[in-house]
Amino acid sequence: MVLDRIKNLKATVPELLDQALGKKELFKQHNGLYASLTTVLLQEMEKFNRLLRKIDESLNDLEDAIGGFIVMSEVLDKMNVRLLNGQVPENWEKVAYPSLKPLSSWYTDLQARVNFL
Repeated sequence: MVLDRIKNLKATVPELLDQALGKKELFKQHNGLYASLTTVLLQEMEKFNRLLRKIDESLNDLEDAIGGFIVMSEVLDKMNVRLLNGQVPENWEKVAYPSLKPLSSWYTDLQARVNFL
């Protein structure tokens, strides 16, 4: 069951956010500085990219651990249990925005937020 969930999650992990794909006028510097909203946007993009990298890396690690290619650490074991129970893994929560949603709603919300940025 967890391998199926990993497969589904990996297939829908959003791409990393790239400032080059955004509106050019948002990322123009004035006197060598970004506008305050652009600075916040860049910080949020970095925060989401950190989360997306953590999701991708940990899903790959858990898949390898279940397959017996790497050792199942305590973190991966907890992640396995939480995915099985439909909860957001703790290692994702540490780098994510605060939320009390179950995994399916949380993941849908993540995709919507990334698409919004």
